[in-house]
Amino acid sequence: MKKRPLIIRLLSYLYFVSPIAVIIELAWLNNVGIFHLGHIFNFVNWHVLLMFFITPLVGYGIWSVKKWGYYLLILHSVFLIFNNVVLYAGRETLLPLWAIIVCNLALVAVIVAFVKKEVCAPYFNPNIRWWEQASRYYSDMKITVKEFGTENKLFEAKSFDTSETGCFIVTDRDVDIRDKFSLELSLAKNSILYIDAEVVWGNSKKKRGGHPAGFGCRFIEPDYLFRKRMSFHMRDIRAKIKERG
Repeated sequence: MKKRPLIIRLLSYLYFVSPIAVIIELAWLNNVGIFHLGHIFNFVNWHVLLMFFITPLVGYGIWSVKKWGYYLLILHSVFLIFNNVVLYAGRETLLPLWAIIVCNLALVAVIVAFVKKEVCAPYFNPNIRWWEQASRYYSDMKITVKEFGTENKLFEAKSFDTSETGCFIVTDRDVDIRDKFSLELSLAKNSILYIDAEVVWGNSKKKRGGHPAGFGCRFIEPDYLFRKRMSFHMRDIRAKIKERG
């Protein structure tokens, strides 16, 4: 699997460790020694404590790339801006005004970045989380497509690309999303694998986006033996077939 985008990883790490930074800041502002860190919570109010405990959860929400994590990040950022303003207005912080402004501007920048379509899209559409998808490789493997759950042969085709979790089948036949088929995959050295598959996206009868006409499908509940043999197959072709970007 590929790694998450750098911005998601960095922001997650930042939120995970920020409580430590808060403890250091409070200890410094209130002259609390390292052996008396437990006393620093005597100098803060309830909303600061709330931020202290929620922030790591926000980091996990960013890392998970789920819809709830997106909303939690936005709400947390807005509330943190409000918290900073309240602390400064009530003279409950020793931080100078410029530091409060810089902090709030940074939070606004995070909000603006995450409301952009290209950043927030993975939080609402799991299909475009490319880092969670198995690497796909160009491959012209022969595939026999059968009626789902039967030996009734529908047509023969070849794959355009293949991964351990699915493949793209080149064909001009019309299919619908969520159609299911039983596949017979002809691997190297006359080895054959059998697996059921579901159509997850289809291409028109003309080439589009670098793909020929056909449809992409995911393998349905592959067992251990299937995954193992596909893993060996992928290892064999990786050295000689260029990985798709």
